[in-house]
Amino acid sequence: MAANLVLVRIDDRLIHGQVVVGWAKVVMPDFIAVANDAVADDALQRSLMELATPAHLGLVIGRVAEIAAACRRAPLEGKRVLLLFSTPQDLLRAVESGLPVTRADVGGMRFSQGKRQVLRAVSLDAADESCFRSLLKKGIQIKVRMVPTDEDADIAGFLLPERNDSLPG
Repeated sequence: MAANLVLVRIDDRLIHGQVVVGWAKVVMPDFIAVANDAVADDALQRSLMELATPAHLGLVIGRVAEIAAACRRAPLEGKRVLLLFSTPQDLLRAVESGLPVTRADVGGMRFSQGKRQVLRAVSLDAADESCFRSLLKKGIQIKVRMVPTDEDADIAGFLLPERNDSLPG
């Protein structure tokens, strides 16, 4: 028996108000799991996430591979888990390592150099789009939704058409 993934979310802010106030009240998890290599290796970031997590919720922070494995066995076995990733690349790595995901929501993906803004809080670059295409090809639904009351939108509607840069034979 694996964890019951009540919400799989990509949000570069990881634990913040929308997650602990909005989403956690709707999906009612037992645990919040943060799958992020950098945060797992940073004691200060881990401490800040612990402080931001409501006392009634368990918190597990680990590297992507560790959290993907933990969701398939104890201590998360049979628990309701809200699973957070900061990038689609991390979600794809977890799925490719065997994490059973059928749907993921996209929250915040900040604008930075080389990204194009597709919504107020979602910006994508070519690597993000490639990961989303790979996830979609694996049959995973990817929806964009900031807060639980928002209507969701399919990520495919925000991806640029794939280019075929190969030269004719």
